Amino acid sequence: MKQHSECPVCGGQSFTSARKPYYFRGKREEFNIDSCNKCGFWFTNPAPEGAELAAYYESDDYVSHTDGKGGLMDQVYGIVRKRAIKSKFNLVSNLNAPLKSLVDYGAGTGEFLKYAQGQNWEVKGFEPSNVARENASKKGLDLRDPENREELDKGSVGVFTLWHVLEHIPDLNETLQYFHSRLAKGGYLVLALPNHESEDSEYYKSDWAALDVPLHLWHFCKGDIQNLAEKHGFSLKQVYNMPFDSFYVSLLSEKNRYGKQRPVQAFWQGLRSNIKGGSSERNMSSLIYVLEKKA
Repeated sequence: MKQHSECPVCGGQSFTSARKPYYFRGKREEFNIDSCNKCGFWFTNPAPEGAELAAYYESDDYVSHTDGKGGLMDQVYGIVRKRAIKSKFNLVSNLNAPLKSLVDYGAGTGEFLKYAQGQNWEVKGFEPSNVARENASKKGLDLRDPENREELDKGSVGVFTLWHVLEHIPDLNETLQYFHSRLAKGGYLVLALPNHESEDSEYYKSDWAALDVPLHLWHFCKGDIQNLAEKHGFSLKQVYNMPFDSFYVSLLSEKNRYGKQRPVQAFWQGLRSNIKGGSSERNMSSLIYVLEKKA
């Protein structure tokens, strides 16, 4: 287990425990989430690393490494994912990137890349899971392990996308600096992340499924992304809500709290969260951030 003595965002060394959620894909093993007393950033502390961390991904319930063909929850995830692909691509294609070159980092089974490839973009993907890479290969995609990420030339990428991935990456600052170095001038980094300031997070607290410890090492809100953007040479250009996520996360959270799915209650809570975090607030369960590389 790695014990953090410094906040990775601001370097602060004083923390307060913010949540104590548990691993919900196996035995109810409790983890601690600290909040930095200086900048407010949340992070799992202590957190497993290396092979110990990898073992938590081996659950059959980890649907992002499959194509959503299992039980009800898998199917719901798969339907939402497929419907979201087109809107995600439209967001990327409207950015006016300097190069029509897209790299999806943490590409899962490659659904998003396959769609972008069909729209005449040059695509590459990185994915640590052997299972996910094998599923992607059936779609004709050759995803690379992130250990090989240095093969990308500096300044060669128009857009990096990370759809619910940054929260999983142990070397947070090093990876953000890597994206900056590989992006062309005026290139974009697009991040989709859970938002712990949302209404559903506040309602479910430690049962909120998007905390997803210990797989999620970092827990973000808008202020954190602004701070990290400035730290690593980006400007935060836009924030978008992801309304579908509120319902899916609420469904999982109901099961965490009550031991069953309770779809009616989950729908109501997801709706409340979306209303409160609507377009003007941009504070729903998950958010998309568009960061532009500064000159």
